[in-house]
Amino acid sequence: MDFAAVLARIREASPRHRLDIGDPDLPPPPELLEALRKAKDFRYGPAEGLPEFREAVASIFRVEPGEVVAVAGGRHGLAALMWAFRRRRLLTPTPYYPGYFDIAEAFGLRLELVETDERWIPSFSGRGVYVVNYPNNPTGVVLPREKVRELVDVAEFVISDEIYRDVAFEHFASPMELSSSVAVVYSFSKVFSVPGLRIGAVIAPRDVAREVANFNKATINVPPTPAQRAVASVLDILPRRRAELSEVYRRRVELAAEALRLKFVKPGGAFYLFPQVGDAVGCFEKALAAGVSPLPGTLYGRSDHVRLALVEDEKKLAEAFGLLNAACGVETGP
Repeated sequence: MDFAAVLARIREASPRHRLDIGDPDLPPPPELLEALRKAKDFRYGPAEGLPEFREAVASIFRVEPGEVVAVAGGRHGLAALMWAFRRRRLLTPTPYYPGYFDIAEAFGLRLELVETDERWIPSFSGRGVYVVNYPNNPTGVVLPREKVRELVDVAEFVISDEIYRDVAFEHFASPMELSSSVAVVYSFSKVFSVPGLRIGAVIAPRDVAREVANFNKATINVPPTPAQRAVASVLDILPRRRAELSEVYRRRVELAAEALRLKFVKPGGAFYLFPQVGDAVGCFEKALAAGVSPLPGTLYGRSDHVRLALVEDEKKLAEAFGLLNAACGVETGP
């Protein structure tokens, strides 16, 4: 089953608990909503992004504004970077975010897989351009710092997909902290609960940043300027927002550790679980019949797991976990 078929099946089943798409249930910060409400300037801006947006993002990442390019969401930034490195060897760990293969297929690129151990930790050895995603979707794993060092030591370049860096329960070390041969893809979709706003940034060395700006010119021309202004005006709330989100999702992970009787590696960040179920498609269908929609792990390269997005409150999640325990062949009693 491909992603479209899975989503069609979920819509058909109309389950009570939607734990499939990573669409945050927490409301956006009121400061951002107010900034968007006040938006009045809808004119074009430069392909690389508005100066105030680039300066604001640069201050967060402690880089120069010339190393920041606005993009229309994380996937757009990933596409720009994979296109920029299209003539290089591209590698990504498994289980993987399926969007990487959507991009690779659209551009006719080959994306090699790097295997991981039972804790979802890869062994980095081959030379090439790595596309990595930590905190990870679908597993929630955060790489230990020594593994990040191993990555940057072997990689020709690293495309670091850090969409979930703001939701962390243990220390997250970006490859950018250890090497200059790194481009970070960042988005405000998850931290501000606004995935439909489509605003993010690529933080990269200047020559790579210019390639991303050129990709903008060839595709969207200009990332949404009202969104850039609104986000730039409220970035002072980011530390508080990170702390709030991380605490909410940490509690949900703890609930899962207590209530979900399916084996999974405890996440160090993001808001996903990737439990082992034996038959991913079978569990998916049984769970749908019980009123819960996971995503089959076949979409992520694993036929014996499902992915759960923790995008309901704790009371609803507790009910959903009980239904999953029964649906996927695990008793709900002690």
